[in-house]
Amino acid sequence: MTREEIYSSIYTHEEIYRPPQEEGSACLEVALGCSWGKCLFCDFAKDKFCIHPIAQIEWNLRMLGRLEPEKTRLFLLGENAFTMSFEQLKKIIELTHTFMPNIKEFAMYARIDDVLKKTPEELYQLKEMGVCDLHIGVESGSDPILLMMNKGVSSFDMIQAFKMLDAAGIGYYITIILGLGGKNYRNLHALETARLLNRLHPKCIWALKLKVWENTPLEKMVKKGEFTPMTDWEILLEERILLESLTLEDCFYMDTTVLNRFTIQGFLPSGKELMLQTINRLLG
Repeated sequence: MTREEIYSSIYTHEEIYRPPQEEGSACLEVALGCSWGKCLFCDFAKDKFCIHPIAQIEWNLRMLGRLEPEKTRLFLLGENAFTMSFEQLKKIIELTHTFMPNIKEFAMYARIDDVLKKTPEELYQLKEMGVCDLHIGVESGSDPILLMMNKGVSSFDMIQAFKMLDAAGIGYYITIILGLGGKNYRNLHALETARLLNRLHPKCIWALKLKVWENTPLEKMVKKGEFTPMTDWEILLEERILLESLTLEDCFYMDTTVLNRFTIQGFLPSGKELMLQTINRLLG
């Protein structure tokens, strides 16, 4: 088989979606779709949710080992691959050691309820086996907004899950969505999201501007007048409130969607003032 044929045999789609922090990782497809798939704003849950049979995952690993034998970090593809049981994840890690012996670290997307379904002992064991980072979409720290967007978890759930990860020593990267509360909840979204984040210990916060995707429940809400999106400038004002309210330490903050043209990034707290100065200049 050619390299192109091997790639086609182990990935369902031509394009692979992974966080920017995983750019250098090998990618193993273990699942498709999202186990929840009900968030009103989401455009990514197009595939019907399924976890691949272990025989298929073993084939993917065997082929991936031929393509990228030198890689030391493996990212498990699936919109929330951490929804797999402890035993399933353990089996995949064991197979990885057989076919990709250089792999030492594992990372994947997760939902908050995926974490809560694991026991503290299971999380600790997964850490010992090499699961070092999870990428989790928090989106907002405001319960009214989480409920409105049908996120399926509360801010209390988030705090409990992140405490469990902290205790197990598993790192986490957080995504938030600026503008998710619309004009009605903009200040609430900024302040309560900052309040939640200040209680956590993320390695990175990735802020993204809300996009109303076609054919999503959120688009229907907009057309019915039930949700009023914020302008790019209003979202930037919201981001300023958020950043001003953050008190985290040893955390990298980045927004790659500023006014659809710019990227703002820096470490907290040392880079906070410079990021705020940049926002103020953009606001004029």
